[in-house]
Amino acid sequence: MWRKAILLSLREKKVFTVFTLIYTTLIFLTSFFIGLGFRGEFGELAWYFVLIFFGTSLLLSLLYAWILVSRKRRVWATFKCIGYTNKNILVLVSGMIFFTTLVGFFIVIEVLFHYAAIVAYLNQLPDFDFTFEILVDLLPVVVTSGIFIFVQILAFVLAYRKVLKVRPIIALKKVGE
Repeated sequence: MWRKAILLSLREKKVFTVFTLIYTTLIFLTSFFIGLGFRGEFGELAWYFVLIFFGTSLLLSLLYAWILVSRKRRVWATFKCIGYTNKNILVLVSGMIFFTTLVGFFIVIEVLFHYAAIVAYLNQLPDFDFTFEILVDLLPVVVTSGIFIFVQILAFVLAYRKVLKVRPIIALKKVGE
């Protein structure tokens, strides 16, 4: 089922790409400001930004779940006609949501690893006088992952409620109606 969810995600190229980039940006910004909050460099303002990004990620996760279920109502209805249960469809939808978030995390981690490697290389050059710091530590990324997993669980609940409302008769109606 998870493999089918990944394939369904990749078929929705535009929606998948847009939400992956949005999640990537939110994950990075949330991790960055959590890191600033832990170090106390930005004061209480850092924690306000974390709350803003948490709310934004919650709204976008709910929107993404709603889009996945609403845009593919005919597909879900067809699946119900051929024997899929609500649980099977929920696994597909949750897999699509989780895969999008996971790709966003991998992009953030990949960028941070490359940034750390470049910083380490530049700091070893004898003619290079600048001192760079690591942008985001590992702990803020782990905390952000916990926040985003919690947010995705809320999106799964919305998706489940929407999937329950999809009736198989939708698949049997004429396309033009």
